[in-house]
Formats: sequence, C-alpha cells, structure tokens
Amino acid sequence: MRRRILNTMKRIEIVLEHDQVPAVAALLDQHATGYTVIPEVTGYGHHGHRQGDMCVLVTIVTRDHLDPILDVIVPLLNARSGVVLVTDVQVLRGEYFVPEIKNRLVPPPR
Repeated sequence: MRRRILNTMKRIEIVLEHDQVPAVAALLDQHATGYTVIPEVTGYGHHGHRQGDMCVLVTIVTRDHLDPILDVIVPLLNARSGVVLVTDVQVLRGEYFVPEIKNRLVPPPR
C-alpha cells in the first residue's frame, strides 16, 4: 500500500457581498496561490435572508498566511454582511499552496 504525504493547511471560506470581491481577491493574490469564487449564494443569517447578492470565496493557505488575511478581512466584515470560516485541511502537493514555493515550481500563466 502506498503512503501519501499530506500537508496540513488552512481552508478559508469567505461569504461576502459581491462588491467586496475585488478587494478580497487582491488580498488573496498576495497570500494565496489561487481561490474559487462561488457567485450568487443565498442564505439566512444575522442580517436576515439574502437572495443571490452574496458570494463565497474559497482558498487554501499556510498557517503563516492566515493572520495577514484575517487582519484585513475582519474590519471589512465588521461594517458589512459576511462570515469567515477557517478549517484545517489535508492537501496533496502542499508546495502548490505556498506562494513562495509555487512561484518557483510553476511558470506563470500566459
């Protein structure tokens, strides 16, 4: 049986209003090697029912990059609707989630 090496990282799920995506995406560009945007989510929370005017950004980062991201996001969410979920996650090829390493491994997209 083959043993695989798994690396522990942090998965960040950020639920926010659509107009906040550019600012948060720019922040993630500094601290993550990529992210996924799930548009037009619907839900119910502290600010009541929301119908399609929110989205979710999902990314995987190292522990070292988590706090700089949260330091910027918390003030944004204090003034607006949104939530941040942080969980531990195991990933294959952990080097692809470390900006300092990935930039040396993978050529930038054309």
